[in-house]
Amino acid sequence: MFSKLFNSRAFKRLSEKSNFIQWLYAARQLRWELNAGQYPIYIDYPINPMPRYGHGNPPHKLLYELLKNNSLKYEETINKFALYREYLCSISMEQPINSFEPFWRNGWIGGIEAAALYCFPCLLDSKLYIEIGSGNSTKFVRKAIQQNNLKTKIVSVDPHPRAEIDSLCDEVLRKPLEDIDITLFNYLNSGDILMIDGSHRCFQNSDVTVFFLEILPILKPGVLVYIDDIYLPYDYPLKWRCRYYSEQYLLGTLLLADSGRYEVILPCKFISNDEYLSSHVDSFWDKIGLPKGIGCGNGFWFAVKTH
Repeated sequence: MFSKLFNSRAFKRLSEKSNFIQWLYAARQLRWELNAGQYPIYIDYPINPMPRYGHGNPPHKLLYELLKNNSLKYEETINKFALYREYLCSISMEQPINSFEPFWRNGWIGGIEAAALYCFPCLLDSKLYIEIGSGNSTKFVRKAIQQNNLKTKIVSVDPHPRAEIDSLCDEVLRKPLEDIDITLFNYLNSGDILMIDGSHRCFQNSDVTVFFLEILPILKPGVLVYIDDIYLPYDYPLKWRCRYYSEQYLLGTLLLADSGRYEVILPCKFISNDEYLSSHVDSFWDKIGLPKGIGCGNGFWFAVKTH
């Protein structure tokens, strides 16, 4: 009864003029979110979380230029992935019966970032791969280890991974990043990989805050870092406006203020929006015999440079 009333056109038109009805809509939305296990955050002033960069507006000018200037590096990196053509083509396109196996159309990781997860441990002969947040990424890395006889050790930091992930890892820490001993990251050496796919939100004592202020500064030269869900030099999508993600703004600030410590290796969203680079990605898929539709994804890879 109440659902039909809320969804009626007349009631919606009335809400445009009634603060009380707007309050009712907001209360209903809050109830849904609480029932879904979400946690509200209250702030003391109104905000307007609309895309400022891209999505119909120009990208952030300085970040765009910064990323554009390293385009040759991205092209060369993607070309190297073709060395593993046979193995990449052996990965199933759709979900296999074996839940431990990776597959391309997984709904979470785009094609180029999935290929990167497979290829980088091989190209770098990585000895240690630490991931904050486990899932499909773990499956691609484990597949690379198995098919190429790598000595890479997988360490998973995730309080609530899917059940099958534990058996794919060499070490599991089932707690949030902010609750672990960060000396763990001292074991990352040149050629090793750190993957971050956490809350995407910078708050007091959140995983993003700990990563940028405590972990990133202590990483050794040559360590490769991968952060998921980075849209730079564009904003987060409009449909994510109520997620209040803030992680990429810290990364953008870091890159703009960087004095030469970091090198961008593979900014997947930038690549997918660049006419030349996106056509190069299509050519890559044609070359190795996989469909273009699996795309790029939105992962962002950068390395701590050797001085």
